[in-house]
Amino acid sequence: MRTSRTIAALLAALVWTIGAGGAARAEEEAAPPPDPTRGQWDSFLDGFRDFEDGITGVQKDIEDASKIHIGAAYVEGYEWNFNRPASGINSLRSLDPDHNSGDPAAGQLSFLRPSEGWIPGFGLKLLFGRVAKRSKADWNGNGSLAVGDTFEKNSFEVQEAYLQYTLADTGTPLDGLSVKGGKWVTTAGAEVIEPWLNYNYSRSFLFGLAIPFTHTGVMASYPVTDKLTLGFAGIAGWDNVNDNNQSPSFLGNAVYNFSDQLSLAATGIYGPEQTSNIGRKRALGDIVLTVKPVEPLTLVMNYDYAQEDNASLDGGNAIWQGFSMIANYNFTDRFSMALRGEWFDDHDGARTGARQHLYEGTATLKYLITQHLYTRFELRRDSGNSKTFEEGNGGLAKGQTTIGFDVGWVFN
Repeated sequence: MRTSRTIAALLAALVWTIGAGGAARAEEEAAPPPDPTRGQWDSFLDGFRDFEDGITGVQKDIEDASKIHIGAAYVEGYEWNFNRPASGINSLRSLDPDHNSGDPAAGQLSFLRPSEGWIPGFGLKLLFGRVAKRSKADWNGNGSLAVGDTFEKNSFEVQEAYLQYTLADTGTPLDGLSVKGGKWVTTAGAEVIEPWLNYNYSRSFLFGLAIPFTHTGVMASYPVTDKLTLGFAGIAGWDNVNDNNQSPSFLGNAVYNFSDQLSLAATGIYGPEQTSNIGRKRALGDIVLTVKPVEPLTLVMNYDYAQEDNASLDGGNAIWQGFSMIANYNFTDRFSMALRGEWFDDHDGARTGARQHLYEGTATLKYLITQHLYTRFELRRDSGNSKTFEEGNGGLAKGQTTIGFDVGWVFN
């Protein structure tokens, strides 16, 4: 609880300082973009919304003066598992595994600057809380997240830290070529680490079991046309800062925007991932299709297929795959619902420790209290064909049901 109070106090102090300094300045600036939460039944919150406008005013002032965009966010979440696991852990969950815990879910400070002329840009994202602890990279390359290893068992993580340079105005076909080096989030998957950027509060099995969270390496991307962008990277593997086998993996990425209503992204990763072994390779293919058939509705479909040498429970080659679909519907500018259905096949037990099929169905309601403050309520059911979900004092079940909610205050 000391960690929770400390993080909350630091973020509150930072936001109050920025907001207090910017409130008067915000009144002198041009009116901000229309706020969908103003002029409605809760107009008594308009004073608080004015305070938020002061914060965004200071963000703009800093960005205008330095080209650095500073972002801040804090999310408090809670989940209850009807299995009541004695360990306090929701089985097979990735970034939302805690049952009946009041620790802070996530706090983030971010600093982003684009390259300009011959001056490189940079990105730095500092993450705090349960999400930081659950999305750790292996910083020393020893193949495990162990107590005493740098950053690896506390509630703080350097989520991203990279330099980036984009060629512009050279008058050559190389204009638009971008090179990024450092630690950065993966291009695979339909969901991301930050809770506020996802339609659902909890993450899918695919996000936690099928793909990596981050990479450390160098990536080049190039806009081949105004619709197609290609990328290629040499990386230290899955969720490593220092390589655990001193042999690089390679990543390829393609994004094609057919229109504002349809886009397709594909990522492939190949290389050795097992500690101190360069002969055994892992391969991943990830496809994400985003469709917006009508204005209020967004559909996101994600398929993953992976295989790895000598990673199955019996020592043979392992395969895992899965498919998820998210449907998000905006009933109004403030109220939305997201439904997610998913299937995950751990064919050889490499990802969950059991040969099994997993299924989940999730319903999430979201409401914007202000333009920057939201709350969500979620109901989720997980099930499978093996008893791998903890139940009570040491028992196992074929499923678990959880309810949860979160409140987030976000200044991107």
